[in-house]
Amino acid sequence: MLTILVSVSDKTGLDKFLKRLERFDTLKLIATRSTSKFLEEHGFACTTVEELTKFPEILSGRVKTLHPKVLGGILSRPSVEDRNVLSQMDIPEIDMVVVNLYPFEAKLKEGLSEPEMVEHIDVGGVTLLRAAAKNFQRVAVVCHPDEYDLVIENMDANGGQMTVAARKMLAYNAFQKSSGYDQQIASYFARQVAAGELDLEIPELIDIRLSQHEALRYGENPHQAAGWYQDDAGRFPDFKSFPPFEQLQGKEISANNITDVYALVRILRELTGPAACIIKHNNPCGVALGRTLAEAFEKAHACDPLSAFGGIYGVTGRIDGALAKRIIEGFVEVVVAPGFEPEALDAFRRRKNLRVLRIEPAVLHPSHFGAWKVKDLQEFGWIVEKETEPPVTPLQFKCIVGTPPGPDLLPDIGFAWSVVKHLTSNAIFIARHGSSIGFGMGQTSRIAAVKHALAQAGDKAAGAIMASDAFFPAVDNIEAAAKAGISLIIQPGGSVKDEDVIAECAKAGITMLFTGQRGFRH
Repeated sequence: MLTILVSVSDKTGLDKFLKRLERFDTLKLIATRSTSKFLEEHGFACTTVEELTKFPEILSGRVKTLHPKVLGGILSRPSVEDRNVLSQMDIPEIDMVVVNLYPFEAKLKEGLSEPEMVEHIDVGGVTLLRAAAKNFQRVAVVCHPDEYDLVIENMDANGGQMTVAARKMLAYNAFQKSSGYDQQIASYFARQVAAGELDLEIPELIDIRLSQHEALRYGENPHQAAGWYQDDAGRFPDFKSFPPFEQLQGKEISANNITDVYALVRILRELTGPAACIIKHNNPCGVALGRTLAEAFEKAHACDPLSAFGGIYGVTGRIDGALAKRIIEGFVEVVVAPGFEPEALDAFRRRKNLRVLRIEPAVLHPSHFGAWKVKDLQEFGWIVEKETEPPVTPLQFKCIVGTPPGPDLLPDIGFAWSVVKHLTSNAIFIARHGSSIGFGMGQTSRIAAVKHALAQAGDKAAGAIMASDAFFPAVDNIEAAAKAGISLIIQPGGSVKDEDVIAECAKAGITMLFTGQRGFRH
């Protein structure tokens, strides 16, 4: 006889699985109330947990399986001593546990209240899984309908018995399931804490749990193996599926494409109104605002048409046919937008390898839950930081020297700071009228970054705004900016050489604003 404890939220395929098991032995089924009802409706004789324990489910179902007659039957070893205890206490030896947990992650997406979510935290199911997994030498634990075929195939191949290796694999899956379930709950409470009066500081322990979405052809370079993994902790319940975009056409997406699309989204979500961005190698080569998407695109593309070749193009609105035709005049790797007119999709089909991604609109809104930025330094350990970006509020920037900017300049000031903080350090960004006109990024000196940005901006630098992601301590930089005609500089402030820089700005007639916030990105 095969004694099986069954308690499942997801009843998919359960009846078929049990009928297949009947080929190997007579089944004795023990089940919780709702599961036993399902089994009886499908023709199975079943003992309820209440009948076994002689104790009713209490507290509206919060307590039903946590009882010695259940856990004793699962945890007992095949020893004379343990079996004598079971015999004395009339506890049946349980051979298999089929349990899946309350769907906490699925319920997150329904937007339930905190009291409702608490009721979907499974306590007994996790305990049953862990108990059965601990005793894998004797007990098989099945935590998901996807494992039903594995059990049957293993029993078919081994004369109706499961191998220890197969039970160990099931135990591994069960511990993975229970640990991931706990992490989903912990992440939920982290959001609740962060949204309340208490701020979530860097925790003592971070459980990084990822599940593979798909294997990629290769990583950053062809000789590097890579996989695409998703956060398995339930941190982003607002998104219905993973990834938060749909690929409508084109070649298989690559590791570099994914990284670049994320860099694109990080910038676009900072911008309001029609906006466009072109990414190349994880940095922008064109960013712009416009009265229309078409205008924003033209302004972004005009910044550096050469670098835009083979780039990742993204906009904040729905792409029409005319804009689509304009985009594919050059070589493009990926186009990203929250929507596309049918005429746009028709145009893109002319480039069969072009990857077209329809992104979830919510991705373009600032995240309400700050991300953890994690760096794996191998034998040097891990660096983890909370990547929380305060909103860009130009009115709060402090005018240190020069004429305080009027309302007409505030949009460009906000635009410049929104972009520069996303560039690789050392970073300089030059903007005017909602357009990027010069980038200096990834340089080992800020002087070099300034030279690169000004060289790219050329004559357009006259009257423009220059933003620096970190301290701007060199007088040489002010002299170069003044010579190019820069009218206003934005920087964090706080350098020991601030007084020298301020004096040079006063001499050159340049207004300087301090943000009080550094934007290093290494």
